[in-house]
Amino acid sequence: MKHIASLVTRFPILCFVLALCLAAPFLIQLPGIQTVDNVDYFTVEDDPDVAFYQSIKDTFGDDEFFVIAFSSPDLFTSPRLHMIAAITQELETIPEVREVQSLANVDYIHGEEEYFEVRPFLERIPEDAPGLGILRKQALDNPLYVGNLISADGETTALVVFPKAHDAEDGSFRKRLLDQTEAVLSKHEELAGRFHLAGWTVTNLSLSQYMKSDVAVFIPVTYLFITLTIWLFFRNIRLTLLALANISVCTGATMGLFPLLGITLNNVTTIVPPLVMALALADSVHIFAHLDKKLLDNDRSPAKALEIILQRVITPCFLTSVTTAVGFISLTVSDIPPIKEFGYVASVGMIFEFLFSFLLLPPLMLMCKPETIYSDQRQEVGMSAFLNRLSTFVQNHARAITAVVALLVLGAVWAASTIRVETNLLEYFKSSSPLRQELSYIEPRLSGVGTVDISVKADERDALRDPAKLAVIESVQNFALTLPGVDRTMSFVDFLKDMNMSFHNEDQAFYIIPESRELVSQYLLLYDSDDMDEFITPEYDQARILIRISEHSSAGQAKLIDALRTFIDQHEHDGLQIRVTGRAVQDVNTIDVLVWGQVESLALAAAVITFIMFLALRSLVTGALSLIPNLFPIIINFGIMGLLGIPLNTSTALISVVALGIAVDDTIHFLTEYNRRRAENLPMREALRRTTVEKGTAICASSLILVIGFSVLMLSSFVPTISFGGLSAVIMITALIGDLIVLPAAMLSFQGKSG
Repeated sequence: MKHIASLVTRFPILCFVLALCLAAPFLIQLPGIQTVDNVDYFTVEDDPDVAFYQSIKDTFGDDEFFVIAFSSPDLFTSPRLHMIAAITQELETIPEVREVQSLANVDYIHGEEEYFEVRPFLERIPEDAPGLGILRKQALDNPLYVGNLISADGETTALVVFPKAHDAEDGSFRKRLLDQTEAVLSKHEELAGRFHLAGWTVTNLSLSQYMKSDVAVFIPVTYLFITLTIWLFFRNIRLTLLALANISVCTGATMGLFPLLGITLNNVTTIVPPLVMALALADSVHIFAHLDKKLLDNDRSPAKALEIILQRVITPCFLTSVTTAVGFISLTVSDIPPIKEFGYVASVGMIFEFLFSFLLLPPLMLMCKPETIYSDQRQEVGMSAFLNRLSTFVQNHARAITAVVALLVLGAVWAASTIRVETNLLEYFKSSSPLRQELSYIEPRLSGVGTVDISVKADERDALRDPAKLAVIESVQNFALTLPGVDRTMSFVDFLKDMNMSFHNEDQAFYIIPESRELVSQYLLLYDSDDMDEFITPEYDQARILIRISEHSSAGQAKLIDALRTFIDQHEHDGLQIRVTGRAVQDVNTIDVLVWGQVESLALAAAVITFIMFLALRSLVTGALSLIPNLFPIIINFGIMGLLGIPLNTSTALISVVALGIAVDDTIHFLTEYNRRRAENLPMREALRRTTVEKGTAICASSLILVIGFSVLMLSSFVPTISFGGLSAVIMITALIGDLIVLPAAMLSFQGKSG
């Protein structure tokens, strides 16, 4: 490593050109960075449930939908019904729309004794009050409509829009669809009032839109805060500009990886820019902290002075880059593509920040006049005096500090045991967000916009005409309706029951499964509509039960799914193969894989980083002690999550792995300097004091920079990003306490006072 320091200072122009040549291929890729208007990428790779769910969608059509709802106490008036028909027709012309269901185009089964007919519900819109009253009663008496197309009080109606199946690579599909939908609705707002939209299509786009707004905020705000931080610590405009140049190249080269690797900016990878900026600046700070004018005494050249500085910091900086990269690369064991992509890009970013900090930054520093960047650090007595007092306090109260920390850790471990493992997609958005307001309007009036599907397969054609097998489907539906969070169910059976009731002169007592296979076949022969196509195959050998849910918590969804599976397993299937599937199953699996994947990543990162620390510090005892300040912030983090009721979810699960890789950085700088002082035969206490004073400023500066870098994420409108940023900032603060207070106290407590 020290040879690199000599090479850079002897051939600065060559290294400068080399750094630019390294950066150029990545920087020219920046215009190719793409964002996406969907979050379909958040699924588990090679998950059999995902494959099965896809087969169901291939058979019955994609079950994605969104609801357009509006309310009026005078809903059943001629102008409003004509408006519903007009909106339905206009939505059906949108290229991205597969189907629209509304009162205007849904079929209605009208029957008399021993006969029924199927006709459009709004085949004719009456102009008189009695006719409109009859129409309203027919709608409210129809179980296929209530909770789906109309509310139970008859004052809210819904249009359900099903998008066409589309290529996952078409990232702007949903945005185009919803933009055109808004254009259609805007022409009818005067009569309808406000339209409310909710469903996976809307949620998906909202998630991606928050990501785009975050990117627009994160980078400029991070630049601003970093500039202020550098100025605060060094009060030097040239050092500030040098640092900005270095982090710009590091961040630009890292971002250039996105188009090269086919990675898009998504809700996970948006964290990369502020993270790389903060970490790149940390190495710059450790270099700047040693710019002491004393190094220029005795006519020493600026190149030689800088060589001494680089030789002193390059090894710990290399180790910090390696350990941080290990923390990130451990994420690539995840089965979630965005997490894996984040791991790849962030780990390569750590390589870039080391290379540019020692190939690009030093030549730029040598281009400056020495007196403009070197300072008389003996005059900077304020920080040194504080660090001296801090070291004295720690040494005088080492055992007490160690005891307090032990109690804190025990308390944090207890609090961590109360952490819930769940993701609530609704709580990803602030309560004031339009999406939550729309959901809170639609779901109580109609039904939940979440879905669980149940696949029912038979071994032979026409098997699902058998009333006994239809009774199995009905029993599953009836059980599902008893579960919390389930608002309604729908299947092929509901249509048959409606036909049977109509066949018996609309007598509610006959809203039951037809009594014979022959009667079922007769009804199906008379039924001339495609409304059942999404629930039964033409061969009548496979059916689908749709369950609409308003449960948004992954833990609640998991309980619901487990209850359905238990019921299915414990009851007679009559030869049917029944399997729970759907979007909720996919989401629950994703959360489970993500959380336990992060546990695996954390264990892997901890093992590799520990091994690196033992090798770097060349001491089993010191290496073991180095784990204390690195595990301390992570344990405290989990304790805070438990106390505040913050769940372990898709964002907070990432924190520990990322934090471990970063928190170890300052520990390496501290212990490397401590070992150097001990090699000079200084007693332990004096070595710790000098290390605290020498490295304290840079450690405080780099920690503050990381706190700022993570705190910028709290400017997001997206709750998971806010949680990630806030908790990570807290970890950086506790890591600083761990390095300057907990670690020296532990070393003195465990190794005695004799050193």
